[in-house]
Amino acid sequence: MQRNELPEVRGEYKFNFSLKSLSFFKVGGCCDVLFIPADVDDLLQFLSKKPENLEVTILGNMSNVLISDYGISGCVIQLRHLDKIEFYDNYVEVQAGVLLSKFISECAQKGISCCEKLFCIPGSVGGAVCMNAGIPGFEISDVLISVSGISFPGVPKIFLKDELNMAYRNGNIPRDFIVTSAKLKTFAKDNNAILSEIKEIKAKRLKSQPIGQATCGSTFKNPSGTAPQGAKAWELIKRAGCDRLSVGGAKVSEKHCNFLINTGGAKASDFVELIEIIKQKVFEETGYELQEEIKRIGSKW
Repeated sequence: MQRNELPEVRGEYKFNFSLKSLSFFKVGGCCDVLFIPADVDDLLQFLSKKPENLEVTILGNMSNVLISDYGISGCVIQLRHLDKIEFYDNYVEVQAGVLLSKFISECAQKGISCCEKLFCIPGSVGGAVCMNAGIPGFEISDVLISVSGISFPGVPKIFLKDELNMAYRNGNIPRDFIVTSAKLKTFAKDNNAILSEIKEIKAKRLKSQPIGQATCGSTFKNPSGTAPQGAKAWELIKRAGCDRLSVGGAKVSEKHCNFLINTGGAKASDFVELIEIIKQKVFEETGYELQEEIKRIGSKW
């Protein structure tokens, strides 16, 4: 992909860009071109004038994705400059590139409650909407009003929450739709109370999760329905004897066995092999088939 094949934009193009540098797992190959739009209008300009056969992939903060060793063909778009937050009486409109932690901290300083329970999730608002990020008892869909974005090849569109049929770890966002912002319900709350809750969440996370290591958080969704009664993913993994497994540089975390970590030099293929081994052993032991929470993205899996 050459620069003269792409439309003029105000944002930034990077060619043959290594996605490993952005990945939380610190693995993955290159994309042909990385595009970082300056704003929503710049994104619209790109989508409406890009080559018709140019494949496009949207990535958020990459805290929940596993990028193939062979990279991603075509153009990867990262929305880090879509970073505006606008507060209104009973809601807030926040753009897709804003990190959840930044958004929640700003809300807390203003005495505004919204989704502070998600402070432990290191993703962007756009990514949180796309996966309906949550913790036990709360999901971002609980406060979502609507989602604004762009449908291919460059048509602005808004979805009300009820139109999306969001589910557990699934925002049900159409594949040809790019989330650019979300409107979320807000409530007045004492800022010290919010800050105290955030402090408690951070302390709990530090105690129970491998913070500071190369990980993408929970690997598998917590079971429902046919799983052994009340069992969580980590309990099934431990029951199947998978809590000390490793493949190459990919390893099950000793601190939380639903987290996988890169101990150094891992490849994406190491993580894929480890995931498949865990799924097989859990199925053999419990009869339950674990569902991945991490998204595999890229070529030649």
